[in-house]
Amino acid sequence: MYAVEVNQLNKTFGKTVILNDIDLEMEAGGFTVLLGSSGCGKSTLLRLIAGLEDVSSGQVKIGAKDVTLADPKDRDIAMVFQSYALFPHMTVAENIGFGMRINHRPKTEIQSRVKDVTEMLQIDHLLDRTPSQLSGGQRQRVAIGRALVREPKVFLFDEPLSNLDAKLRAEMRLELKKLHEKLNATIVYVTHDQIEAMTLATRIVLLDKGVIQQIGNPYEIYNTPANCFVARFVGSPQINLLQGNLVCQQDQWGIEIGKTIISLAHYEFSAAPKEGRQVLLGIRPEHITQSPLSSDMTMDLPVNAFEMTGSETLAEFDLHGQPLRAKLEANVEIANGLALPLHLNLSRISVFCAESEQRL
Repeated sequence: MYAVEVNQLNKTFGKTVILNDIDLEMEAGGFTVLLGSSGCGKSTLLRLIAGLEDVSSGQVKIGAKDVTLADPKDRDIAMVFQSYALFPHMTVAENIGFGMRINHRPKTEIQSRVKDVTEMLQIDHLLDRTPSQLSGGQRQRVAIGRALVREPKVFLFDEPLSNLDAKLRAEMRLELKKLHEKLNATIVYVTHDQIEAMTLATRIVLLDKGVIQQIGNPYEIYNTPANCFVARFVGSPQINLLQGNLVCQQDQWGIEIGKTIISLAHYEFSAAPKEGRQVLLGIRPEHITQSPLSSDMTMDLPVNAFEMTGSETLAEFDLHGQPLRAKLEANVEIANGLALPLHLNLSRISVFCAESEQRL
């Protein structure tokens, strides 16, 4: 059964289209991440699911029940916001138990649920503190605890970690992943951070300008991007997209880039290739190394620029006038202008039409 269904959902503000014909099904127990850059419509989609904004047209279902016109309180959802939204005059225990109190739950039940949730989130020693006495990470745990205590059908998270520093974000990502596995809860999570999406999601929905670009698990999104936008958005350093033409020699397809032909022996086309078609070859920097292991092709290229990060060296090379980025070992001897032997793993490449930028 699907926990959340969105059918032909549209949202406009005046003549501005925010969401365009969104069709989406989210499985019960799944961790669905709505991913995209600022202004793509992901937070608006979450707010439409929550009932915080009215749909222009279309349908929202939660637990097979049509809730398109229902108030937020009648949708059996709990939402965690970017800003924490804690009551400053209440203690941690009072903040977490607030929803149960206004629903007139018995005091013993509230105390029991607050105790269970705070122990799970490891904040049971903070029950008597107010938000001003907490760190950012602790405040976010309280906000999550306030959602958990209600035991809703669906949890909605709107960029909950964006106010935290990098170290704390990494810690909270791990905690959220453990929490999801422990509760088997249905989570819909909004973020612009691809690392959050890749590490947390069971399913990613990548949006751009109000349109879904691709839906899939992190492996599918990363390794078989549906178009150039998806390929560019996911992955750091960004994927290499090299301009070339399709050629066929002795029944073997390849891409001609300058005087170099890169074999497509491993590649499965979704449609019949056409000789001479202008294409973009997508190959990620981690598939260009100095290791001969899993190498399908070797070439010597001059270094344009490089960055040493400690754990690795990121380098840019020149391939017939086009930049080619690679991830090299940290201890590699490197200098601008120096030609280095590079090994290409061609088993994970992508090929896109140069005109439409769609995967071939």
